[in-house]
Amino acid sequence: MEARSSEPGGDENRPDFTTEEIRLIRLWSLSDMSAARQVSAQVAYFATPAVFGIYGLATGSLVIVGVAFTCILLLLVWGFVSTWRDQSNVVLMQSICRKLLPAMDEQR
Repeated sequence: MEARSSEPGGDENRPDFTTEEIRLIRLWSLSDMSAARQVSAQVAYFATPAVFGIYGLATGSLVIVGVAFTCILLLLVWGFVSTWRDQSNVVLMQSICRKLLPAMDEQR
């Protein structure tokens, strides 16, 4: 796969991205990856079972505590599965960065 575009009239230093790489660049450029967004998402997921578990402890109901604990475990499993699934995007982003690095070195 060529890392340079050889289109007539095109910039010779422009990397030649695949369709998947262009899609990922667009997706990441539009996403909100701020720390506040990440923390608020995690709090939103874990707050409900945590409050439910605290209620179970306050009322002395082991069933409610068990349900809350199970929900938290399921959320953790979901997080691991999501991270594993997103690994393909990490590999694709590494491919994009490998294509950009020579173009950036030539500009110096």
